[in-house]
Amino acid sequence: MAKQLVLLTYTPRELNEEEYAKFIREIDYPAFRQNPHIIDYSCWRVADSVQGREEFTHFDLMAVDDLANWQAIVSDPAVAGNVARWTKDWSRHGPDHPDPAENLKISFCHRYWG
Repeated sequence: MAKQLVLLTYTPRELNEEEYAKFIREIDYPAFRQNPHIIDYSCWRVADSVQGREEFTHFDLMAVDDLANWQAIVSDPAVAGNVARWTKDWSRHGPDHPDPAENLKISFCHRYWG
């Protein structure tokens, strides 16, 4: 199957951008990129809203080999541990919030070929 995309959108709590960038480089990228189903993974932040305003300030793009492998990805101990750490240390509402979607929204995406 062709490469598919997972879009993760969020607004972290107040943070020091340098500390967060260090976390991304040293913890987040290695945890996700070691998974064999993840083809590419990158983290982004919105620098400027040119027309309208997004409901999030940060987003991650995760290219995967097949969306059907999602459970294998999220159950990987390195990935699950990283998600738990990110939720505790960086998410807007923390791990005890009753609705995980208010910390992180996850969308499966299909590309228009052409």
